[in-house]
This record gives sequence, structure tokens and C-alpha cells, in this order.
Amino acid sequence: MPFVTPENQEFVNTFGIETTSVGEYQYRLDFSEVVDGELEFSYNVVGRSVAVSWRPVPGRGGFSIFHEGATVLRIADSAESSKLVVDFSTEDTTGSLEVQVFPYVSVSDRTLIC
Repeated sequence: MPFVTPENQEFVNTFGIETTSVGEYQYRLDFSEVVDGELEFSYNVVGRSVAVSWRPVPGRGGFSIFHEGATVLRIADSAESSKLVVDFSTEDTTGSLEVQVFPYVSVSDRTLIC
């Protein structure tokens, strides 16, 4: 199953930042210039994985999460919020990860056992 992701321009249009290539199929989004604190989102198209790292206060403790089995990465942009939504599915689990960027950072992760 392929991992479907947005085009780079969609990230620019919604969040004002570009993806950075960190490998042949790996990309990173650094939201630190547009949010308070440090927020990074990375994904591997071939490995079908995503990672999020968030530090509300730069250099201090924070939150990080890693998921495999990503199937779709999409941008959800509305008048209320702008966020990244990742759907994932493995042999044993299914779920979604939401990373809200605007108007404030919020991370929500839901995983269910199949």
C-alpha cells in the first residue's frame, strides 16, 4: 500500500514553510519559525513512517512520537484550524495522528487494535 502525501506547494500555501529533503524518500517540516517553541514533523514515503517532535519551550522537555504504517498524509485547513492528519494501518492496528499547527499547537493520537 503506498503512502500518499501532499505536494510541497500545499505545505507552503497552508503553513508558509517548505519541506526539506533529508534523504532520498525522507522529508522534514520545521514549524519553529511559525509557531511558539520547536515543532518538527518528518515522514518517509517508502518506509511509510512519520515522526513528530514538539518542545513548547525550546531546549526543554517535550513530546515525541513515531508511527509506522502510514497510508495518507493530508492537510486539513479550515477557518478554525490548520493541521496535518496522518492515517495509518498495520496488520494489528489502525488509527490517526493529528498535528494542529494553527492557531496553536496540539497533538492528538488515536490507535485501535484491529
